[in-house]
Amino acid sequence: MNSRTLMIGGLWAVSLAGAYYAGVSLRSEPRVSVVAGVRPAAVETIGGRPVGKRVMTAEQALADERRRASEDGAPDDEGDVDGLTKEECRKRFERIASLPPSRERNLEYYKLISQWAQIDGAGALAAAATIDEPKLRYELRESALRNWARGNPEEAYAFAMANPNKDLPEHRMQLVFDGLGRSDPGKALAFFDAHREELEKQGDRASMVFDELYERGGHDQLVSWAERQPSGKMRDMALNRIIDRWARYDPAGAKDWMERSVTNKENIGPARVELAESWARVNPQEALQWVGSLPAKERDGDYYDRIFGRWIQYDRNAAAQQLASQPPGPHLDRPIEKYTYEVMRQNPADTMPWAQSINDEGRRWRAVERVADAWRSKDKAGLQQYVLSGGFTEEQQRKLLRIEEKKK
Repeated sequence: MNSRTLMIGGLWAVSLAGAYYAGVSLRSEPRVSVVAGVRPAAVETIGGRPVGKRVMTAEQALADERRRASEDGAPDDEGDVDGLTKEECRKRFERIASLPPSRERNLEYYKLISQWAQIDGAGALAAAATIDEPKLRYELRESALRNWARGNPEEAYAFAMANPNKDLPEHRMQLVFDGLGRSDPGKALAFFDAHREELEKQGDRASMVFDELYERGGHDQLVSWAERQPSGKMRDMALNRIIDRWARYDPAGAKDWMERSVTNKENIGPARVELAESWARVNPQEALQWVGSLPAKERDGDYYDRIFGRWIQYDRNAAAQQLASQPPGPHLDRPIEKYTYEVMRQNPADTMPWAQSINDEGRRWRAVERVADAWRSKDKAGLQQYVLSGGFTEEQQRKLLRIEEKKK
């Protein structure tokens, strides 16, 4: 028995009760007459990682993120100052420069520059610029600017903004914000107070400082600071980042705090999006239940998109089973589309019903075409049999089977 027969005889039996026919004409795409909302529970593939209820501590999560981020880059350049003076830093730099090239020598450079920059950012940056090797010089200058911001954010921010020698990297402000996130929370938050309007203009780049401060154990200080902020963009930025991080460890606590703290009506949606996505990292089923508890008119499609997006990433088979049990509707189009593209190359035959269940006509036809392309490369005859018996119009059949229309 082939996979197509199995799909029709078995998998299609597990479908949504509210299936309906959709066939809205398109401007440029041909009309697609398919059943929307009818799809198998899951496409048989090699599954992704299961999602459990285990929650990493903030320290474990931060270490894991940094490990992945640094696999192809420079070593973690954080280091304590150890009571060094500027002169001692200069002499150490000269000694390291006299050593033959080696991994150990480079590690000494990284450690020294990260320490030096915290007490003398300009000096460390100038010293790093004298390194001959291009890659090492580039990375050490990044470290100098980042750690300058860690030790003296006012000076580093002003220098990066001015870029007096026009030789700093284009992402110099991101380096400053990275360093700011690694600094003392009190120092970093005082900097935000002093530069509120400027940092509001920086948007996401600046708000990511809150992520780093949170993961470094700054929960209490951040929450207290955010609650004291007046209504406005800075408060919204801080609230949303805190909700995102908090919900990765304690979704229910983050939800309760969000409901008490988010007072700007325009920020309720964005804050809920952050909660939904982070809750899905921990327990996507509970995240869906929370969305379902909201008034129907408030169940934004973005919530489902973020929840299923993470769920598909971590455990696509379980996500597919849950998707198949949901009442059909446009709010599921993007999750279904994501799932379709995730599995179509492994099993295009069983993926096609998923593509055909998308409500939006344009999205549906694009998905059908992409699945057909994947299917054609694996089983051209199987695709042809499906298309010719699947209720497609002649024009659709030509497009899906790549048949050129004969000239009259």
